[in-house]
Amino acid sequence: MAKKVMPDNEIADEERIGEIDPKVYNSIARCAELLAVQLIESNFSVAPSFFGSDEEGKLGVDFCDINESFDAETQVATCIFQLESFKEIKRKKVFSVRSKFVVFYRIKSDCDELHATAFARKTGLMACYPYFRTHVAHTASLANAEIPILPTISSMPVREKIKKEHSA
Repeated sequence: MAKKVMPDNEIADEERIGEIDPKVYNSIARCAELLAVQLIESNFSVAPSFFGSDEEGKLGVDFCDINESFDAETQVATCIFQLESFKEIKRKKVFSVRSKFVVFYRIKSDCDELHATAFARKTGLMACYPYFRTHVAHTASLANAEIPILPTISSMPVREKIKKEHSA
């Protein structure tokens, strides 16, 4: 039976999340257009011990955003994500697919860099992750390496904060 794989980390910018105005963010969400998702780098390795071991080992998925930008003139938000699927046996990676994807959005709304890049970070991972899952499955197949299908990921929407009114 295949072991369930769960992502080890999430994309989050907890320090600045309080600065996000939900009205601005949601106006971006209504008008943003996904221009492209592109694989820009990939590295694959499999050790002989992957095939010769009866141990299940630890399966993992890691992802992070490594760079984001917004060009106000062209209205294009860009975010680069690094994703990795791996298997460890005795604390040594015996299988690894590490890739970088870039996601481009055209944002046809007046907004600042903070809101544009927050949108690109939050939705860009959702846009590129299916391509990464396919890339890992294809690469593992070419290597004749049996690994479970990677899990899906989910993300919560940005919600307006409920303002509490204090009466004196």
